[in-house]
Amino acid sequence: MIDRRSILKGLVAIPIVAATGGIATALLSFLRPTLKPLQFPTPEKPLNKDLVAASLSEFPKDYDFKEFIFTQQTVEYSARGRQSTNVPGYIVRIPNDRVPTSIGDVGEGTRRGYVVAQYGGQTYSMVIVSRICAHLGCIFQYHTPPEVCSGFNYCGGKNNMFSCPCHLSVYDPTQVGYGNGVPLPGLVVSGPAPRPPFPFDFSIDGEKIVIKGYS
Repeated sequence: MIDRRSILKGLVAIPIVAATGGIATALLSFLRPTLKPLQFPTPEKPLNKDLVAASLSEFPKDYDFKEFIFTQQTVEYSARGRQSTNVPGYIVRIPNDRVPTSIGDVGEGTRRGYVVAQYGGQTYSMVIVSRICAHLGCIFQYHTPPEVCSGFNYCGGKNNMFSCPCHLSVYDPTQVGYGNGVPLPGLVVSGPAPRPPFPFDFSIDGEKIVIKGYS
């Protein structure tokens, strides 16, 4: 049986809850003017436009590479409606027997960081990552083994590698490392980087490499 004291407590709580909800709504409206009363934010989808970054035929042999710039677009609550960040990336062809084909599949034809593709009677194994070092955000380069040995204090590699000039992190694009428990191409073989390079999401359309997003 509900006693008088419980009823009074309930009556007192109603305006307190209402006031708290009003304050929360006002705060959200201040932070996000586009929100309507009592509306709460939902995760925003990127506003990226697909970028045709390269064609498979541009990589006739192993360790051929190409630089590209992808414009990552996200929602911005201003008159512009969006903000854009240019992210530099590398596309590298690696030997077909180096990285396992089980990594990189995120479904619906989209890959993350790595793909094996067939075109023109050839098999292409492609690594596609950003050039932003996972250590402190410097831009890394792509170097031959002698260059890595002389300039980055790592002489154990037999193939071209990603190497960062800031703190000498070296990544091997032909080996798999882990980022947040997810296998990704670009094992850290030297230096302070805590994880592989950040991957791009992409698809293969015929021979076209189409960049869709940045992870």
